[in-house]
Amino acid sequence: MWLSSTLLAAVAIIVGVLATFHPQTGGEADLWRAAVPIASLAVMGGGAYALQRLHGPVDTTIGLLVVCASAFAYALSVEPLLTPGQKSDSIVLSLPIVAATVSGVGRRSLTSCLVVCGLAYAAASSAALLGADLGGRVVVLDFTALGSFVAVSLLLVVLWVARRGAVQQAPALDRAAKMQQSVAEEARLLGHASSLLHDTVLGDLHALAMLAPGTIPDSHLAVIRRDLELLERSDDLMRTTGAVAIPGLIESTSESRLAHALDRVGARGLRVIVSGDAAELTRLDPVAEEALVGAVEQCLVNVILHAGVSIAELAIAVSGEEVTAMVVDAGSGFVPSSAPADRLGLRISVHDRMLGVGGTATIWSRPGAGTSVLLTVPKSRA
Repeated sequence: MWLSSTLLAAVAIIVGVLATFHPQTGGEADLWRAAVPIASLAVMGGGAYALQRLHGPVDTTIGLLVVCASAFAYALSVEPLLTPGQKSDSIVLSLPIVAATVSGVGRRSLTSCLVVCGLAYAAASSAALLGADLGGRVVVLDFTALGSFVAVSLLLVVLWVARRGAVQQAPALDRAAKMQQSVAEEARLLGHASSLLHDTVLGDLHALAMLAPGTIPDSHLAVIRRDLELLERSDDLMRTTGAVAIPGLIESTSESRLAHALDRVGARGLRVIVSGDAAELTRLDPVAEEALVGAVEQCLVNVILHAGVSIAELAIAVSGEEVTAMVVDAGSGFVPSSAPADRLGLRISVHDRMLGVGGTATIWSRPGAGTSVLLTVPKSRA
């Protein structure tokens, strides 16, 4: 609609200039000569608006009749403002035809656009030629108006072909997006499974290896039984869809997750001094809470396995939109950059867990100076 309005406004300005400086008036302004042509242009604008906005058969017919009548009235009324040598293809007569032609753009289908553009061009050009002929003008083929109709038609066809190609490609793009989502979900589940395997089988085997020969304590047997039950349900866990929390070494009750984790490492001889507000963990997204507590427990297990100390500290804090947990020990320490590739606990059960919920894991350590691990997760996931 804006293109038709712009063209008609430009013609109205030209008509006003012609009425102001017409030679027949001796250079004196005679704006009354422009009143009828400008009024005709305004009516034509209304018809163009009806063609573009109102798509019913009756509305389209009325719009075409308005365009035709106003084009004829405009051609007759503007004739006195033209010089004797100007023909029917004058720009003053061509631009309203172009404005009427583009009024068919924007309808629902290509066929409808082409038909309305063609009818509007035929109606406006025929009426303008008739008015020019009655006004004594030489009637010639208006290449400006005809070229605009051809250009608009070609543009509509090109846009339709491009849109059709995009529509045809949409199912393929949708399938690709679903495939990518499926791959990401599979990677997420495999990451959970890897963490689960490390935190159960490998942890239990190491705990058994550290026991003295003889009967296995009941506390260790209870952990092993629970881990075996969990592994029996591993197929169900792998078939789980969506961002659900897959239970690992952590109980399903939110309030008991951290407590149970501390009980388990305590059963293996590690005393953990907790500071801060542990209740902040229960306010996290369930998936983030499960990941953070699991990573904390693995850090404490690493203290048992590698630090050579029996005491560790756990500090929990809230900073802005993040919840942080820091595990500190005064053990043997190590060089993080030279950690062996088989240290699956750090890579799978700590780093990967944090990355899976949009968090981070930062390690500070050096030989003989202990280790500090800072775990950070957002309060809510985007």
